Parts: sequence; structure tokens; C-alpha cells
Amino acid sequence: MKKIIYSIFVIMLLGISVLKVNATCNDQVLLDAKNVTVEAIPMTEGDIYYIIRISNLTPNVYVTVYEDDNETTTTYTYEDSNNGTLDIEHWYIYERVYYTVNVYSDIDGCQDESLNVLKTNTKKFNDRWRYSICVENPELEKCQPFYEAPVGEEQTDEEFYEEVQQQKYEESLSFWDKAWIIVKEYYLYVLIPIIIISVCYGIVIYVYKTKRSDVDGK
Repeated sequence: MKKIIYSIFVIMLLGISVLKVNATCNDQVLLDAKNVTVEAIPMTEGDIYYIIRISNLTPNVYVTVYEDDNETTTTYTYEDSNNGTLDIEHWYIYERVYYTVNVYSDIDGCQDESLNVLKTNTKKFNDRWRYSICVENPELEKCQPFYEAPVGEEQTDEEFYEEVQQQKYEESLSFWDKAWIIVKEYYLYVLIPIIIISVCYGIVIYVYKTKRSDVDGK
């Protein structure tokens, strides 16, 4: 009886060990999940919108995409992609929107949890892109459709107009005009050291001549 119980116990342990081996997610699936990437790409030619591009999908993995704007989660598989690249169009451009991508797999041993977590976000549309001054100067950084001012460097519309007008004025100046402006602005920084050096040199010359006169007088 004891031998039978012992045999059953050994068989159970072996069964548990086999289950643990089978429950291990294989390295290829883990590598496929790690290689998945996501990026938010602004589209500014013609219609203005974003593409959320998920790359390197394989038949081994699928993704869930969470969008915090409308709090929705959508599942996409390799079949939804174009040779492993999935492009999701994002048309709401008036607020910054965050995306969270979780990578999963249906392969045995890999289903329990997310194998990779990726995050990206869109930028808020720059309303000044439509301003006439930006239409006339589309090359300016602050006139780009998705330009965002660094924290603490935000400007009022008046400050923005003044800066752009000043920038365009400076670009229209000739080399000599720019040189003259620099001279007028910084001449004191050059003049004062010259005066100090000249005074010091004069004192040195005076002291030298005085001592020389004393020596000659003796």
C-alpha cells in the first residue's frame, strides 16, 4: 500500500514538473515581444493628423492599444498589420493623447501576463500654425503644426508676433548692419578694458620714467 501511495506521489511530482516546463514562455516569443516598437508620427502634408505606428509584429504576438483620450482598448494581431507594421490613424489633435501598448502571446506558457509594455503620445496641435504670420513664414520652428513651447517658455500672442517680426527683421539685415548693431550693443565691454589697460600702461610708463629720472639725477 505504501509503495502504491509513493508511486502516485512521484507521478504527481513528475506531472507538476512537466507542467512547469510546458508553462515556460519560449525565448523566441520573448524576443519577438521585446522587438515590438511604437512611435507617434505627425502627418503635416495635406490633412493634419497622427499615425501611431507599431512595428515588428510577428504571428507569435499580438497587442492591445489603450488610448487615454476616450479610455478605449483595442486588440490588434499580426493579420491586422502590413508585414508586421500596424498604422493607427489618430485624428483628435487638439489635446495631447497618451497611448499604452501591451504585447501578449497566445503561445503556450506565454498567456499569463504582458510580455512588453510600450508608451508614446501625440502632441497638441499648434493653433498659431493658421496665423497669417505663420502662413507667410512656414519655415519657422514656432510655426510648425505640432510645435510645443518648453515649460516656462510659453508666450502670449503679442510676444509671439514681436519675436517673429524681430527675427525676420534681423534676417533682412546685411553683414555690416549686423556688425554695427553688435558694436553699438557691446562697445562698452570692449572700450572699458581698453581704457583700463591704457591707464595701467600709462602708470607703468610714468613710474618707469620717474625712477629713471631719479637714477640719472644721482
